Amino acid sequence: PVTVQRKNSLFFGSVKGIQNSAIYNTFIETCKQAGVSFRDYFCKLLRELKKGRTDYENLLPMTICK
Repeated sequence: PVTVQRKNSLFFGSVKGIQNSAIYNTFIETCKQAGVSFRDYFCKLLRELKKGRTDYENLLPMTICK
């Protein structure tokens, strides 16, 4: 996966695109390590942020998807 990502990052077109990809991949890998579905986590995270939650330490995949 890292080699494919490295090759694909040649075509992002800008530094901002690479940064967005790094953030996205960090979310995915953190969810994998916690044994949580990325899709479920992301949906729950967005719902909680929409409600106005700002206690970000309690919005991590390990805590929000028990």
